[in-house]
Amino acid sequence: MDKTAEPDLPRYLAIARDIEADIRAGRLTAGERLPSERDMAKDRQISRMTARQALQHLTNRGFLEAQVGRGTFVRSGAIQQELTTLTGFSEAMARQGRDSSSIVVEAATRDADPATALALGLPQDGQVHRLTRIRLVDGAPVAIEISEIDARVTPGFFAGADFARQSTYDRLRTEYGIAPTTAEQTLEAAAAEGETAHRLNLPEGAPILRLTRLTRDAEGRAFEYVRSLYRGDAFNMKVHLTLGSTER
Repeated sequence: MDKTAEPDLPRYLAIARDIEADIRAGRLTAGERLPSERDMAKDRQISRMTARQALQHLTNRGFLEAQVGRGTFVRSGAIQQELTTLTGFSEAMARQGRDSSSIVVEAATRDADPATALALGLPQDGQVHRLTRIRLVDGAPVAIEISEIDARVTPGFFAGADFARQSTYDRLRTEYGIAPTTAEQTLEAAAAEGETAHRLNLPEGAPILRLTRLTRDAEGRAFEYVRSLYRGDAFNMKVHLTLGSTER
């Protein structure tokens, strides 16, 4: 029987609160599998629909993740994203012991849009290699990344590449001798809408983080413009600060 007996609270929310409390208290740990809808319904003497609503509510809030064919699991802790260190997504996840992968949505050479052309200093008819990927961590979608690379310095960028597995920075270094060295980043809050919400498995209006990055090589030349959307419940953005000079 569920522990919460708060009046006027929908049954599925009461059950979701019980499960959330168990996660926060450590009684349910990251990676632990929850009972199936059928078993939960039997144990708590509720309908399978109510069990499904409770699990979906916690999945939408980032506490749980559903894995096709396996069940529903307690989601791993928030991902640490360093804003002061320039690393590729795959490398950053590997450092944290996370399993990362990608779904390629678009890989095409095309005319740059005005914002990208301005950022990269391209001529009016300048072209970029646009790579759009859904980024997954431990099998769950956590970000959408649109990376646009100056086509003038990276001919044949997509030829023979598998960007579902390969890092763009690895290819830039090995095939073109381009070393990502510095970057300028901006970060702002936004709400998930339409296709973004669908791709990130979020309800409409859920909080997301929008990151824009302009990357430069060792000579200070801009070669990459990135626009990313992160699940707001999946990342902690970390910045190292030092005390600046002050006037008295």
